[in-house]
Amino acid sequence: MVSAAVDRQTIRAQVAELLGVGADAVDPCANLIGQGLDSIRMMALAGRWRRDGLAIDFATLAATPTIEAWSTLLSSSPRVAVAPAASVTTDEGDAEHAFPLAPMQHALWVGRQDNQRLGGVAGHLYVEFDGGPIDPERLRSAASRLAARHPMLRVRFLPDGTQRIDPPRPFAVTVHDFRTLEAAAVDQQLAVIRETKSQQQLDGQVLELTVSMLPGERSRLHVDLDMQAADAMSYRTLMADLAALYRGRQLPDLGYTYREYRLALERQESAPQPARDADRAWWAQRIPHMPDPPPLPLAPPGDAGETRISTRRWHWLDPQTCGALFANARCRGITPAMALAGSFAHTLARWSGTPRFLLNVPLFARQPLHADVNRVVGDFTSSLLLDIDLTHAATAAARARAVQDELRTAATHSAYSGLSVLRDLSRHRGTQVLASVVFTSALGLGDLFCTEVIEQFGAPSWIISQGPQVLLDAQVAEFDGGVLVNWDVRDRVFAPGVIDAMFAFHIEELRQLAGDGAWDTPRRSALPPSQRAVREACNTRSAEPTGEALHDGFFRRAQLQPTAPALYTGSDVLSYAQLRDQALAVAAALRDFGVRPGDTVAVMGPKNAEQIPALLGILAAGGAYLPVGVDQPPDRVQRIVEAGAVRAAVVCGDGTYSLPVPALTVGQALHADIQTLNEYHPAVTDPAALAYVLFTSGSTGEPKGVEMTHDSAMNTVEFLTRQFEIGAHDRCLALSTLECDMSVLDIFATLRAGGGIVAIDESQRRDPDSWARLIDAHNVTVLNFLPGWLEMLLEVGSGRLSSLRVVATGGDWVRPSLAHRLREQAPTVRFAGLGGATETAVHATICETTNPPAHWTAVPYGKPFPNIACRVVSETGEDCPDWVVGELWISGRGIARGYRGRPDLTAERFVKHRGRTWYRTGDLARYWPDGTLEFIGRADDRVKIGGYRVELGEVEAMLHRVPGVVAAVAASVPTPGGSHVLAAAVRAEDVTLSTSRIRTKLTNLVPAHMIPAHLLLVDRIPYTAGGKIDRRAVTSWLTDAVAATARPSYRAPSTPLEAALSAIIADVLHVDLVGADDDFFAIGGDSVLATQAVARIRTWLDAPDAVVADIFATRTVTALAALLTSREHHSRRLEQVAELYLEITRTNA
Repeated sequence: MVSAAVDRQTIRAQVAELLGVGADAVDPCANLIGQGLDSIRMMALAGRWRRDGLAIDFATLAATPTIEAWSTLLSSSPRVAVAPAASVTTDEGDAEHAFPLAPMQHALWVGRQDNQRLGGVAGHLYVEFDGGPIDPERLRSAASRLAARHPMLRVRFLPDGTQRIDPPRPFAVTVHDFRTLEAAAVDQQLAVIRETKSQQQLDGQVLELTVSMLPGERSRLHVDLDMQAADAMSYRTLMADLAALYRGRQLPDLGYTYREYRLALERQESAPQPARDADRAWWAQRIPHMPDPPPLPLAPPGDAGETRISTRRWHWLDPQTCGALFANARCRGITPAMALAGSFAHTLARWSGTPRFLLNVPLFARQPLHADVNRVVGDFTSSLLLDIDLTHAATAAARARAVQDELRTAATHSAYSGLSVLRDLSRHRGTQVLASVVFTSALGLGDLFCTEVIEQFGAPSWIISQGPQVLLDAQVAEFDGGVLVNWDVRDRVFAPGVIDAMFAFHIEELRQLAGDGAWDTPRRSALPPSQRAVREACNTRSAEPTGEALHDGFFRRAQLQPTAPALYTGSDVLSYAQLRDQALAVAAALRDFGVRPGDTVAVMGPKNAEQIPALLGILAAGGAYLPVGVDQPPDRVQRIVEAGAVRAAVVCGDGTYSLPVPALTVGQALHADIQTLNEYHPAVTDPAALAYVLFTSGSTGEPKGVEMTHDSAMNTVEFLTRQFEIGAHDRCLALSTLECDMSVLDIFATLRAGGGIVAIDESQRRDPDSWARLIDAHNVTVLNFLPGWLEMLLEVGSGRLSSLRVVATGGDWVRPSLAHRLREQAPTVRFAGLGGATETAVHATICETTNPPAHWTAVPYGKPFPNIACRVVSETGEDCPDWVVGELWISGRGIARGYRGRPDLTAERFVKHRGRTWYRTGDLARYWPDGTLEFIGRADDRVKIGGYRVELGEVEAMLHRVPGVVAAVAASVPTPGGSHVLAAAVRAEDVTLSTSRIRTKLTNLVPAHMIPAHLLLVDRIPYTAGGKIDRRAVTSWLTDAVAATARPSYRAPSTPLEAALSAIIADVLHVDLVGADDDFFAIGGDSVLATQAVARIRTWLDAPDAVVADIFATRTVTALAALLTSREHHSRRLEQVAELYLEITRTNA
């Protein structure tokens, strides 16, 4: 059939009816949002007109929301054939028969299973009403009539994923009599009830009523509703009906049931659905590009039971605040619900560190299949998945419009439900995707508690809801003339203080939006004042600079203690006076070479003791040194020398180099005429002058030269010398090559303090046993080591490390186990993890620890040095709140001047913010509440796996939480099919630790997408010559391992039961073969298909005990067969049934 046209007056009348006003009160030319029309009512109009045969959608209406525009749209809209309305049937004679669950019911049913991620929780709404006396018998009678009136209050959910209505029976009401108790005892009893009921799962019933009789003619009514049976709007209906029945009112009979509604929809679904198919195709194009749920800061994994507990944050926006806020929104074409949603999205963006994420929005929609449908109790909810993108939304108005536009776009394609989209997204990514952050708006639907309910049972004093696979459910509903903003949260899942800070930020922003000025101004800081104060305290520590250059301290010491040992090399020892003379000889030779103050001089050759006087001589001549390692290939040496604008070169050792600049060996300098050295004095050096240029590998492979001034480097030298009280009694093993900036500490911090340097030559550089011998032989007290070197040293220490007094390590992950193992061999050692980069004068932060806590997966970066400030910055450039991961920025005295000859790269990495220069490190970090900075990983190590953003450092950290794992490296590696998978190499100290055990442990620590698809057990983790983990080598190992396991590995079922299960599952999944070890979910399964498979298994294999949870628990045919067999008294029975089933299927084939 084809509908008649809808004229202007009809449109106006229909809008007026929705607004509850007369038609004359609706201005046909004005924006209807400004007149109070919201998204829910607009969607209802679009649905009504589509059912009348008009090809119109919600987004089109929302684009021009006026009567005039809609009249034009509808008059020109093509008419389409309208499917006949679902027939209204009365089938109470079949009421005892089971019927299918609605999609949302099914999701709740699956999610409440214990083996589901974020499962083990019932979807329920618990409310307490405080009021006058309640007659328990009268309440029982009213509740019994209520259950008789609404069959869904008698529903039973069956193991096969269906539901059945039980016959009416007297309704039980529990009564607690506390009337004779003291006030404190009453409060204690009520608190126990609240604690129990707030988290309970109803079993065998879906509505529970309890009355607590209180002193003073008061009572408390406890109402708990399983929301698998009834949604929030149904709750309003059943409470209103309960109040009316309690008062003795006779309610008109209902001519329709939820069962009839569901069956009617099932019939609709079985018919051709062009709109649904078109929307499915639309979503299919979006799915590969959809974002993750907001990655809010989570607490370290704890007790699984605790994470199920929900708590509530709530705030009531009074009528005046709401009126002003909503008026400001409407005048900008924004609905009240979207104004609140925009602020919520803003809050999520600030605490997830990303402006783009997935948001789950429930919809309350009942198809008008019967006149009584709005008075029926049941679950009528559906959902939308919104791709929220606030990247370019800098103001509150822009954010609300971004959310509103996305809602309209998604709602236009809502014929294919959000739950279906979520299942398709899971199949696309090969792992379960949860839309665990929810925004529920009941604005426009009236108060949740009508006046009669409050008059009869009292005001609601406690409300909480929770649902499976939901972490945060934000709800807004009309209440007492204003709006109640509720957050129901799995509190202990989140890092401490996160939810409180988020909620406070959200509410404060809503308050500000009641004023007009806040809508169009840039975003405000998400940092609570308390967090800002902590960071400012850390960032404002200062120390007076000495005003010295790097080498000044050495020459002063040479004057004060000329005979003291300065440099231990092989069997020789150079005193301070001897080293000074060598340094001045090099300086004089360079002067004769034409080197002038400010020139850059390359230092060439292998690691050896000659490098020390070479550096001191270059600096004494007023130059800056630029080391070029012996490992560098010739073409790279050429590029570095050219890019470094080198004036001359000093060669250490006997090597020869083809260089475009004059070169002089240290030996030549030392054998020159040194008669005049007593007259030669080091150049006076401005601390702002350049001290050195270190070339590091750029992301493009092209080296980049970091320019560091004396003053910047001295900030690190001065602080660490003070911090660890480095003095003339100390000796430092100088392992670092000159290209590694830790050599600055080995050389200049040691000599400035009057200590001795123990030199290492090239042949010893990769030999940890030599290091241990030298430490033992020279009583070395100080090490500046990369973590990889320390790992290697501890392997061979063997009692030779007891002299160590200070070990400072950084430049890579610092595992807490290093501190523990080091203390075993050096009991009095002071141990510190340091954070920073070459661009921050070696280090910029410190965390000194004597006994790292067991829950640390790595020693944190700690807190900034004096004269250094840090920020953790989001993708949009704002300071991240505590626990939120962002990029670490460092500013202050210790940062580099920039990159030599690269103004473009300098401008990119050294940025201005509020009057000071900040270096963008590329490190991912987050703040702890005490101001400690925790290193998360490199931004370069942030990868996409199956559509999820994964921090490789976070995966490695979780692998270290597995007992027995001592080292782990994660990588994204290619598969032969062209995709990428997450893989990890693991070194374990427990020889019995298998990859399957590691994977099992990880399931309790991280979501499925963070569990490596491939785990490789290795006996060592390789390190580069520079002492860092050799990630390239590990990635190569993992790539080879993945390629090997990607070869066809189908294993056929080995028993009749496995074969039968394989055939049933293959039929459900519409695939040709299912191997005995194939993962049900990896080959296209989901919760709905699991339900279908179990239904067939129960029927065809006579396995009535099989439940959907079994597939989630076992995942493979082999494991499922073993589980089903284990429940049998006679082990062969299922095999015999399976043989019969296979014979029948072969016969029918």
